[in-house]
Amino acid sequence: MITERWLLIETLGRAEGWSVLAVGTAPRQWKSFHRAVPARLQPLVVVAHANGSVVDQVLPLSRQAWSGRRLRAVPIFGPDERVYAIHVWVGPGDPPPRPGVAPLLVDARTRSLDALPQCLGPHFDIDRTRWVGAESFEMVERFDGALDLVATITRSEPDSRWLGTATVRSKAGPRSLLVAARNADTVADRHRWLGLAVDVTDSIAPQRKSFEATALDMLRRAQPNLYLAIMDTAQIRLIRWVTEPVPALRWAGVDERTVPHPADRARIIAARNTMLSGAPHAQLRNVRLASETNDWIIADLEISPLPSSTPGSPEFVLAQLEIVENPGHNNA
Repeated sequence: MITERWLLIETLGRAEGWSVLAVGTAPRQWKSFHRAVPARLQPLVVVAHANGSVVDQVLPLSRQAWSGRRLRAVPIFGPDERVYAIHVWVGPGDPPPRPGVAPLLVDARTRSLDALPQCLGPHFDIDRTRWVGAESFEMVERFDGALDLVATITRSEPDSRWLGTATVRSKAGPRSLLVAARNADTVADRHRWLGLAVDVTDSIAPQRKSFEATALDMLRRAQPNLYLAIMDTAQIRLIRWVTEPVPALRWAGVDERTVPHPADRARIIAARNTMLSGAPHAQLRNVRLASETNDWIIADLEISPLPSSTPGSPEFVLAQLEIVENPGHNNA
């Protein structure tokens, strides 16, 4: 039993599958709860989870390393008021401050993300708890596993899990977050994902922008009317902006099918189908996209498939948008 450091035990799934995600701020790869915590102490963690209340007591004398020490088990509640994790500390005296942990709830069908970022600490004290679609990446600085996570959640195969690290922006600068998520083991509930974001900055330094991202910044400065976005091929939805969003484009929290002009949507679907058939790219000229001011932004699009982690047709494409006319924004 590791003592004098907070153990983060995720309780996102069935009790027999609980695991340790972090020791202090050091990540762990789904380390078994039943191996990490002595059998005699496990019932105290179960009580904290079942009652949703703090367990704080002095442990009995024994020959174990934790003999006579204080145990404190603190439940962490998700947006739906379910206990997503238990922070456990064993040691003498009072425990140190707990590392920041934000619970996450994702609906794969609506692509909504409910989170409690303020639980990460004052650096993440923002007045928002829900994001939809591409909005979910608005605080991300670098996240190399983003598309793998999106693909895993989109497929939502029963009893799946995902773990990775992202660099996100905060009021104190970039921070490293360990992101873990699980879904249910039944077909009916597989689209509901429970997760945790853990601040592990003290153990994993935030990543700088990738070479590719730096090159894109240079390209954007040279071509200010050029924007890049990642779309899925299943429903032609906006997954993530690679550059900043097109100014005045009506994209946040909307049904993406309403963004292109109805007369242009057929052309977009046809271009998607060429990607699924193996075409290396497709071009569309003068596509009309809805603006926030109920005008039409005119853009030339070039679409290219992105490599997939699974064999078969591409799951995502990179869309390059060159703005020809934007009545809701000064292009000068």
